[in-house]
Amino acid sequence: MKNTERLQKYEFEDYTIITNFETFNEAEVYASEKGGELVEVGFTDGADNPLSNTAGNLIRDGRTFRVGLDPEYEVLYSDDPRFQEMAETVLENMKEKENDVAPEDWISDQNIATGDRIIIVKNGEVNTVTTRERIKYLMRGNVYELAVKLMNRNID
Repeated sequence: MKNTERLQKYEFEDYTIITNFETFNEAEVYASEKGGELVEVGFTDGADNPLSNTAGNLIRDGRTFRVGLDPEYEVLYSDDPRFQEMAETVLENMKEKENDVAPEDWISDQNIATGDRIIIVKNGEVNTVTTRERIKYLMRGNVYELAVKLMNRNID
């Protein structure tokens, strides 16, 4: 696996949970290389530590994360065909509002994987452009993530 800097480690007594994989394949390779297993975890009810949670159906769907928000919100993931169109509209509106200063930080931030970006829509309008990390802390949403579970004897 190339870049492990972005990975998050959560250590428990007998095992460690690794999250924040950019792609499903990346998680599979990491699990294979480290002798771990793919699992699903959730950061729910404001929890800082991941708990076993399969509500996101991530392994079944081959996804790295899902967001759970109140029903009035619609989540557009970066692989959604409407995402790019809406992102371009948001950028145009921001440039116009900020007198053509390029507010593209959320698109070009090197610490944010392309697949981590999401757009939250409420009542047909863009509510916010954000990432899975921000959902946990700013919107008090649930984030379900694909993870690798390593028994502590397998940790480097």
